Amino acid sequence: MIRKFSSLVVAAALLTSCSDEFFNTSPATQITTPEVFSSEANIDAFVNGSIRFLLENSTSQDNPGLPTIFLTHDVMGEDAFARDGRYGFRDSYPYRDPFDNTTRRALFFWTLQYSSIDHANNIIANVKIDNASKASLKHLKGQAYALRAHNYLNLVRQYQFTYAKDANAKAVPVYTEPTTPNTVPKPRATVKEVYDLVIADLTEAEKLLAGFERPQKNRPNLNVVYGLFARAYLTQEKWELARDYAAKARDGYPIMSAAQYTQGFNDVSNPEWIWGHPQTLTQNKGGASYMAYIETTPYATDAAGTNLYYGYNSIMPDPNFIALFDKDDIRKSLFEIAKQPAEALYRGYRYKKFRNKYPNHDAHIVLMRSSEQLLIEAESKARLNNVAAATATLNELRAQRGLTDLSGLGKDALIAEILLERRKELWGEGFRLYDILRLQTAPVRKETTEKFVDTRGATVSVLGHWITKFPDGTPLVPNSKYYLFPIPLNEINNNPNL
Repeated sequence: MIRKFSSLVVAAALLTSCSDEFFNTSPATQITTPEVFSSEANIDAFVNGSIRFLLENSTSQDNPGLPTIFLTHDVMGEDAFARDGRYGFRDSYPYRDPFDNTTRRALFFWTLQYSSIDHANNIIANVKIDNASKASLKHLKGQAYALRAHNYLNLVRQYQFTYAKDANAKAVPVYTEPTTPNTVPKPRATVKEVYDLVIADLTEAEKLLAGFERPQKNRPNLNVVYGLFARAYLTQEKWELARDYAAKARDGYPIMSAAQYTQGFNDVSNPEWIWGHPQTLTQNKGGASYMAYIETTPYATDAAGTNLYYGYNSIMPDPNFIALFDKDDIRKSLFEIAKQPAEALYRGYRYKKFRNKYPNHDAHIVLMRSSEQLLIEAESKARLNNVAAATATLNELRAQRGLTDLSGLGKDALIAEILLERRKELWGEGFRLYDILRLQTAPVRKETTEKFVDTRGATVSVLGHWITKFPDGTPLVPNSKYYLFPIPLNEINNNPNL
């Protein structure tokens, strides 16, 4: 297991920068556990620091906190590819560094999430509440339960095949107490045991967060808890519960309009962002940021009129993905080919879904949207044979993307349409690998034959997939070992009980 000195020191030492009240984390860099939990203000600062650790902790330029996992999930599918020779995710795209347990990325995935769990465990263990406790104190503990559930839900879907395939398969160790140098390393719990903990934690969070009015959208509230319930039940194929919780999660968060979809996915003020993380210039800097890898929109031109880009721009949409969009879909208008031979993304499709904020590069991180929850609701209704209700729910989203209503589809065709819509709507937000695993499918990567005329008048090929097989040369198939994240070698060496 990952043995740490006080996780309070981790959160405090790594997360100090801004004087703004929202960005306060822990009250000091060298403090003991009793001091941290001696006042509600200190606990609140520690909760904030824990959230910032999960979203922002970066061990290297190409590991920008939790969004590292989002980017890896998408580039392991079929709708995105990593540019050849470009820094960041070039080894995730061919299924190498997510599969190799000796890489620093494999270690980062594990350490980030278990450190975050340990932060939550410290809050849960040290914040004592009873029926007479202040509501605000209950809200802080409820947030810790929600964060722990979020981490374990991610881990169980990353390190083992889906619940429906084998609920008794060994997944990941479960720790529910703060770790110390004397903590006995745990064996791997089963998939079912991890899900049982996730549901129990969310149930506790639901109780404790009643009435919570959060100061910022990065704090988990009841809507976030309902959304996490919906994600868990979707994967467990408990369709009634997934349907009901998804509907509750998106209550009060209307689907964004077509015009709002084009604004760059960079601000928590977007009406359908249920959960998101605001950032400042100092937090979202250089290559160690989500936007540095996913943004492909030029922010300026040089004196010669050549498009200029910020960051690494490593991950691009595949041309076959773009072909899935109807011509009237507002999302279709966000794709354009980089036609200037001198520009960095020449021959690739730019996707203007994600755009950093300029000049400060302080774009926010999206964590949960009502569109995702609507699609969970629609899929669950369809699988429950309520085709009419599922169609109406899906049409609610389509209407906001400039599309006409669907009608007359049978159950199977409708489910296929909903799953396709998940790919189109949620691109770049980290859901693709989860769907590949839960649906027990394989990505279909095809090399493109598309060509275009560049600004010099030359006819050239568009960039697209250049890896279509696993590292061992075999075809992409369902339930492959290459989709699973590996327990890092360091952890195997330190934990004889795995």
